[in-house]
Amino acid sequence: MDIIQQLSPRFLRLSSPEYYDPATHQRTDVLFDPTDGRPLQVHVRQDVPSLAEKEKEKYDPSARMRKGACDYVGIEKIAMDNHNETYHVLFKDGHKATFSFDWVKVQVNRLHGGNDHNHDISHKIPRVPWSNMTQEHLRRENVMSISFEDIVLSDDYERYQSRALEILFQYGILLITSTPTNDGGAGVSALASALSGSAYKISPDASSLVHYRKCHKQGITPQLYLPSAIEGPLRTLYGVIWSTHSANMPEGVSLADSSYGNGALPLHTDMTYYRDPPGLQIFTMVSPAQVGGESIFADGLAVAERMRKYHPEEFDVLCCTMRRYRSIDSGTGWYLEASGPVFKAIDRNQNCADPSKWKMGVERWGAVVGIRHNDLDRLPDLPPFHDGMEGDDHDESEYHYYSQLKDAHHALDNLLGSDEFRLEVALKPGETVVVANQRCLHGRKSFLTTKQIPRSIMGCYVSQDDLESRFRW
Repeated sequence: MDIIQQLSPRFLRLSSPEYYDPATHQRTDVLFDPTDGRPLQVHVRQDVPSLAEKEKEKYDPSARMRKGACDYVGIEKIAMDNHNETYHVLFKDGHKATFSFDWVKVQVNRLHGGNDHNHDISHKIPRVPWSNMTQEHLRRENVMSISFEDIVLSDDYERYQSRALEILFQYGILLITSTPTNDGGAGVSALASALSGSAYKISPDASSLVHYRKCHKQGITPQLYLPSAIEGPLRTLYGVIWSTHSANMPEGVSLADSSYGNGALPLHTDMTYYRDPPGLQIFTMVSPAQVGGESIFADGLAVAERMRKYHPEEFDVLCCTMRRYRSIDSGTGWYLEASGPVFKAIDRNQNCADPSKWKMGVERWGAVVGIRHNDLDRLPDLPPFHDGMEGDDHDESEYHYYSQLKDAHHALDNLLGSDEFRLEVALKPGETVVVANQRCLHGRKSFLTTKQIPRSIMGCYVSQDDLESRFRW
């Protein structure tokens, strides 16, 4: 059986290009009153339509629309076109549709639990878990490193952007060299624009990248914030372009974070207290510390896959358990709280209608598609409530819950503390590290500095949606 035959005929019919506006790509088979938007009530027949009615619907698309698309659907024939890599589907009512091989593979992958989530974004570029990486390897040009000049200002900037996005998709980390640090953050904003949002950058009013390039050619100072910008830095409680040196932060933004101190920071992902944490974290070194302050990075995907292989029970616990994270700033009045598993993995049971066939334990989980971990912002884990359970049974259940979590957390800590997974980088002024925040973790060593020469990093975030849009395009 060819893989397209695994897909429901009704699903294929509803996915036909006929039911989507070619300009907006929105569905056209949704029935509603054109004057007030009220949904139209479609009477669903319980009887089998007559041959005369079927013939009318076959040649009268409006009759099919009045009845509701795909009330009666079946496939007459499927033909493969290997030259154009497409399937041509003929439905029993005469409707025809064409689907690409790649699109069908993505849908079948989803049907079977999304074992390879990357097909949703890129079916040709694999993600590469990494370990034992050194800063020398990170600095290798065109392997893990691209210059700011190339990706933002060069005539061939679109090619370098494509290469940067490829590196980020594969490894979750990228080094940008020679980033300007004396433009108030406009260069960082342009870099964020280059890696997010729309693939076609046209207007200097809507794109920080186009605006920056235009100002550079004209020799004028670029604006940091564009009122009509549709892409680029994500606005958060820390502002748009933030700095770890509090004196450089505007009044009113939050400073309630340990990154504004000079102590070490354990490996973590940022904004775990957001429902959907940022997709990219951009760090640009402005002024290194006199002593210490090296940045540390780790590939959460590599750590997760190591746990899956050698600590399957602990991996399952960190996929199943929802952990809560919080950020409170009493000075500015922010109170953020969100929850999620440490490892967000595709649930292979989600498309299986038969509970007797559900996979258990580690076998339940497909590709890891997100990491959410920050012990400093994590709230105490609350055991599940079991109605009617009392006494020894309740105590045993609670003990089991915390014991499993403790073992899982220890296994995770042991891996995050291993030199194998820790990339230590002494960033130089103008060097920018871009990390996929829902994949790679970051931290730092403690440092010594002075008021005259503070350790200062500026940066910003990019939303996960904006990042994945670029990946898909």
